[in-house]
Amino acid sequence: MLQSDQAITGCPIGMMDAMAGCLERNDAQLAARFVPRLSDDTGNHMTAAMFLTEKAGGSDVGANECVASRADDGTWRLHGEKWFCSCAHSDLILVLARPEGAPPGPRGLSLFLMPRVLDDGTRNAYIIHRLKDKFGTRAMASAEVGLRGAFAWPVGALDRGLPQMMDMVNITRVGIATATAGAMRRNAFEALTHTSRRSAFGQRLDLHPLMRDQLVELVVDSVAGLTAAMGVAELLDRADGAVSGDSAGALRLLTPLFKMHGTERARVSATEAMEVRGGNGFIEDWPEPRLLRDVYVHAIWEGAGNVIALDVLRAIEHGALAGYLADSERHIEGIGGGPAAPLAPALLDALRRVERDTAAMAGAGAEQRQLPLRRLARRMAGVAIAGRLAEQGNEFAAATGSGRLAWLAARYAARLGGEPLVARLADDAAWLPHADAMLHGGHVPVDLAGSAAETVASELRSPAAVAG
Repeated sequence: MLQSDQAITGCPIGMMDAMAGCLERNDAQLAARFVPRLSDDTGNHMTAAMFLTEKAGGSDVGANECVASRADDGTWRLHGEKWFCSCAHSDLILVLARPEGAPPGPRGLSLFLMPRVLDDGTRNAYIIHRLKDKFGTRAMASAEVGLRGAFAWPVGALDRGLPQMMDMVNITRVGIATATAGAMRRNAFEALTHTSRRSAFGQRLDLHPLMRDQLVELVVDSVAGLTAAMGVAELLDRADGAVSGDSAGALRLLTPLFKMHGTERARVSATEAMEVRGGNGFIEDWPEPRLLRDVYVHAIWEGAGNVIALDVLRAIEHGALAGYLADSERHIEGIGGGPAAPLAPALLDALRRVERDTAAMAGAGAEQRQLPLRRLARRMAGVAIAGRLAEQGNEFAAATGSGRLAWLAARYAARLGGEPLVARLADDAAWLPHADAMLHGGHVPVDLAGSAAETVASELRSPAAVAG
């Protein structure tokens, strides 16, 4: 679905899913009343949204100014202005507001559930000032909203508003990892389809070595994005089911890490796909302009890059690193025998470097701790994804006899060593005769994949191969 659309259905369905999870975790009474309505599949379902952003507080929600007042009958009313409200027409909306008399900062915020229509059938007391003229996701309206004494139910404990809202935010971050995987798959599909049906300079476009190299990068991003999305979704299930004590810590870190990874690579992927299409890629008659515009929102929504990096630091400081290390090590050790096997010791080395670098940060000052955060977060995401891809590559080789996924895993892992290591693998023309299978699916010799894994592993294990 997300290959087809990032806006009209992607965001609203993500909001419904995240709200259901938030209510189930934090307020049994509201969950019993509304989750069945959110999940109704008869066509009478309720829709969902969340209003966080204000003029005073974007990423810094602790600066928010909206106020919740308690009426004489014990019910709550919301007052103030919300600045960026997508799906503002929704039936149910989660809103952060500060109860009168509550302390300043994030600890003073409470979470409320605001209905669009009251029990007596009248509209609730909030207004839509205007719709935003957005750069992307134009198919889904976003608004500026004024709360004018709007009725709302408090969700859970009043003094846990922001942690409860983060339950919804974290689920939507999982959704962003999925959405960016869908976007990267669509970018790869458009580029592969176009180049297989277009000729230039005397031969089919996708037969030119330069184009093949560009296309395989799109496929690597698509495969890595899917692996990340399914990986964090599996962790979400494990954490909900309390299967493993490490799952919660791994989820706490991998959710922002994979969100950041997906949003960065999806922008690169969309740009490359537009270039592959050429001049038509810049024309609104074709899908690339909308694909490019729409993926940009994911980098900002639910935390821009710096906010995500700071969230990673907070998670490390609160003990989540052990879960990340255990989960990543489990997948790397699961690589076992097969063409991707040489990657295992190299990725374990990379994981140990992550552990050492995070330990070294603990003794640094506050300013010094911040400087490497985005580069460290990219490396942490890359190691975790590379371990999963290599494990899956060997499983795929054992099941099919093809080294395709193991070779793609090696090409992805090469990014951990920077451009020189990618070049060592990509510039070796030995893979070109098998490009069709790598791009479209098919048999790739396991020996070729094994050789690629050995090349990448030998360089990654050298002291000079540490890339930020």
